[in-house]
Amino acid sequence: MESHDFSSDIIYEILTRSSMETVGRCRLLSKECNSITYDSIFTNLHSHRTNTISGYFMQSMMSNRFYSSFVSIDSTTWRSYPKLSLNFLPDRVEIQGSTNQGILLCRTHHPRYYVCKPTTKQWRRIPNPKTRYHTIATGMIVIRSNPLHYKIARFSQPKTRCHDKEFFQYYWVRCELFDSKTWTWKQLDEVKLQNHESLSRKPAVSVSGSLHWLTWVENNIFAFHVSKESYSMFSLPLSVSQDNKGKDIELVEYMGKLAVTCIGKDESSMELWVMENYGKTEWNKRYKINIEALRRKEPDTRPAAFYNADIVLMKEYDHRVTFFNFKNGSFDRLSLENNVNRGCFRFQSDFEPSDLTGGFALKHPQGKRGRSKSKRRKSLTKYSIGQLGFRQLFALTTSKSFLILLLAFIFFCYVLDF
Repeated sequence: MESHDFSSDIIYEILTRSSMETVGRCRLLSKECNSITYDSIFTNLHSHRTNTISGYFMQSMMSNRFYSSFVSIDSTTWRSYPKLSLNFLPDRVEIQGSTNQGILLCRTHHPRYYVCKPTTKQWRRIPNPKTRYHTIATGMIVIRSNPLHYKIARFSQPKTRCHDKEFFQYYWVRCELFDSKTWTWKQLDEVKLQNHESLSRKPAVSVSGSLHWLTWVENNIFAFHVSKESYSMFSLPLSVSQDNKGKDIELVEYMGKLAVTCIGKDESSMELWVMENYGKTEWNKRYKINIEALRRKEPDTRPAAFYNADIVLMKEYDHRVTFFNFKNGSFDRLSLENNVNRGCFRFQSDFEPSDLTGGFALKHPQGKRGRSKSKRRKSLTKYSIGQLGFRQLFALTTSKSFLILLLAFIFFCYVLDF
């Protein structure tokens, strides 16, 4: 009798019961693990056994107000839980970034910035960056899930430097980085691009610890390497950049790798190009997918993202999205309340509470900081104005009591003059 090797079956069973973080690590160790864990059968089984959910927040804007709808193909798990929304936040928000660990970055009109976990309805306000500079692009990446550690990169438009000749020769972008460990924003060196380049306003694609955006006009790829706090630029596949000037090109993530999709010349197919070697920026044309059946129903159908190795999310013009299994030809169309015109944000999450501060609040209790400030204010009153230094005098002049006294003095002088 031939003996049967059960090792692959055992590994498969273990992976279907492992956490998202463990599965992510195994994908880096083995090509075989990477392949099987992106398969449709595995993703559905893993979702059911580990109580996780995967899908997309589809964002739209109407009358200067943002709306979001969550869509998922995992209907079995989905019916067991209330509909995901962002209504638990204190105000209506715009989604700025998403992660595969269930954490979203949102911004209000005021503006205020929040990080939240929709499955547990947790949220936390973070400090504002320099909001007087107009936001161009924002991305978020989770460094570690337990304990939670994340970073946020924000790119904005700098002020015009009229006396700087080099300023008008290039396209400059301010860069700020938020770290949940320090709970502060740090300003980095400005990004210097060619004068005809600019970053796309679409959501960032997170791959290999870096955030990626397409650039306008030339259709290059801008990559911000979070750990190194540096950036680089590289080109699309030559045939894509030459044959699709001004056409629909979408930057996506496919099976953990950076990829790009484009509609074929015949308009009835789309191509999927995958960067097989990130360090050497080597592209490979992985698939040519027939979408003629979808285009007959809606000519404006175009790819938005890949749900797994088999299923692509297609968006349509008439408030609809389609989960299309391009390997067996099946598809599932879903209707949305609004047209998707402000981004498609990948979302994968469990239902366990997370410490959105990354432990920072425990290390720096609010009460202690508040008492120390009050003690400093009281100590200032013990000195006369002549004994105060410049910084102490400035702190005193910005206090409420000083302003009240100043107003009273001005009013008294006005009465005497009258």
